[in-house]
Amino acid sequence: MNALKYKNLEIVWLKHAGFRLKGSKVIYIDPYEVPEGQEKADLILVTHDHFDHLDMKSIRNLAKKDTSVVHPKACSIKGFESFAMTENQTANIKGVEITAVPSYNVDKPFHKGGGLGYIVNLDGVKVYHAGDTDRIPEMKKITVDIALLPAGGTYTMDLSEAIKATQDIKAEVYIPMHYGAIPNTKANPLEFKAKVPKAVILEPLLH
Repeated sequence: MNALKYKNLEIVWLKHAGFRLKGSKVIYIDPYEVPEGQEKADLILVTHDHFDHLDMKSIRNLAKKDTSVVHPKACSIKGFESFAMTENQTANIKGVEITAVPSYNVDKPFHKGGGLGYIVNLDGVKVYHAGDTDRIPEMKKITVDIALLPAGGTYTMDLSEAIKATQDIKAEVYIPMHYGAIPNTKANPLEFKAKVPKAVILEPLLH
């Protein structure tokens, strides 16, 4: 399955780190290689400026006239209404509470600042998208309903680190992501499922 129904929210894994959250609003996070024809967005969240997270073609395909793009200050978004956020900032954007949280590498050179994770409170359901990150101490402060965690290694946590991160983050559902779509990000989601009792494994909608 590529969608999870949680209370009044639908969470769809598009591919890689891309997700659609649908409730009273339609929110995309890190849409990557999304073709035309998908449901239009009220909000699009970008975690950092790498090509597989800030994909302007996907943003254009998903945007309507009043779509807002939320992004770290390090990102440059042109042609759209945009809202730049910094770590630990909370904002109400189009009736959706969004909190920007730290997201970075500890022992890798790829993400050393400028990126964010997000906690999105949509219709009373809190969803944490970790962005491109390792297991970091700040995760111990996170309490949400659903946690979306990278697990492909190389650029982010690998599978074993992601499993350990679920012990830090308080959530009702843990979903692995950021594996299988780009080189050097292979992971076995069944291993995640076997070791994380509250795990849900989604199949990507896009291939």
